[in-house]
Amino acid sequence: MFLMRHAQASFLEGSYDKLSTIGEIQAHRLGEFWASRQMVLDRVYSGPPVRQLNTARIVRDAYQEAGLEFPVPVVMNEFDEYEGELVLRQSLARLLEESSEIREFYQRFENSNTAGEQRKSFQRLFEAVIGKWVDGAILVPDVESWADFCAPIVSAKRTRTRSRTCPSSAGRSRGRLSWALT
Repeated sequence: MFLMRHAQASFLEGSYDKLSTIGEIQAHRLGEFWASRQMVLDRVYSGPPVRQLNTARIVRDAYQEAGLEFPVPVVMNEFDEYEGELVLRQSLARLLEESSEIREFYQRFENSNTAGEQRKSFQRLFEAVIGKWVDGAILVPDVESWADFCAPIVSAKRTRTRSRTCPSSAGRSRGRLSWALT
């Protein structure tokens, strides 16, 4: 079983739910890599965000360019993403008052002079806030807890892994893969 995150999204752009140019290259290279090793995927599952679906599509394109089959991705809402933007937006003001660490990360973000600095400082701020939500240190109105968010994912994974057959070996390093998630 392979678990993979979508390729690089369009960070700090108008729409995050699309792949960046780098993300498109990453997805294609992954597809080429797997295809060059003749990795056979029995199933592919994806969440509904466009960036996840496009990662799977580009990997599939690389497979098809190599003359290999690639399963049609099954879209599962259980593999959607958490409401990170909402967590940040609804908890930031309070955290700026309460946490010197969050204030420091926020100031670095606000004082960034380049796009690279801005991305790096925002990522640190985002990770710190989301870390507090994951740990249960903050509760956000209208956003399920981290534990509640994870429950359907764990359930879907268990359902999918129970229904699969054992991988078989072709006698070389090209064993059959049970399923892949994008």
